[in-house]
Amino acid sequence: MIIAFLLLLLLHTFLAAPWLVRKNKPRVYAAVTIVLLAAFVAYVLLAHGGPGPEMPPPAPPEDGFPPPDASWGPPPPPPGPGGPDGRGPLRPEWLEILSGVLMLAANIGIIYVFRASRSAARIRELESEIRQRDEQVRFAVPLEDTMTFRSEGRDVLVGTEQIRYVEGMSEYVKIWRDGEPEPLIVLERLKNLQEKLPAGRFLRVHRSYIINLSRIREAGREGVVLDDGTHIPVGDVYSRGIKDFLSTIGHPTR
Repeated sequence: MIIAFLLLLLLHTFLAAPWLVRKNKPRVYAAVTIVLLAAFVAYVLLAHGGPGPEMPPPAPPEDGFPPPDASWGPPPPPPGPGGPDGRGPLRPEWLEILSGVLMLAANIGIIYVFRASRSAARIRELESEIRQRDEQVRFAVPLEDTMTFRSEGRDVLVGTEQIRYVEGMSEYVKIWRDGEPEPLIVLERLKNLQEKLPAGRFLRVHRSYIINLSRIREAGREGVVLDDGTHIPVGDVYSRGIKDFLSTIGHPTR
């Protein structure tokens, strides 16, 4: 009977459990479980079979009188499921069926715990994948109107609208920004930076200066004045560009 118990657990674990854990089909899992339990109950009942053959009553003594301590006649009926008085122990087959049901119930509980832990692990994996995709998208697509500059061994993100003007110093540039009293010093030529800045928003007005066109407050022959009062000279070579820009917006020139 131990083999029957083990066979029930193995079949339930490897035949029924995949329908719930892997394929997520609880109805099929329940049907297979019921079929296995029914087969186990039928096997136990068939293994025990019906009541044994009836024993013939003992023959009476030849003298017609039984000995004082002997009894003869038909044997007493075998105890039923509850014994002759209904309060006796269960028959062996019912004990085996009950043990099988309890073992199957424990196995079902283990399978459901395993399924819950697997589902929780899968949820954590999906959340991790979503976070990784968000990070990839965030870094794959550059932030709008944002540039990265390498300064003093660190990367600094600067919004282009924060740049007031850029001052060139041979191999270096000074980037003057809003709210920063000191410029950001970057190892780069002014010409190279000019090509990276958004076209139509920044203009080179001198061999050493690039200005943010939206910051111009005044313009004259000697240069332009930005909205914070900074005076930027305008070179003869670049004066044509500033005049064209001012004419398109109707800015007065002196």
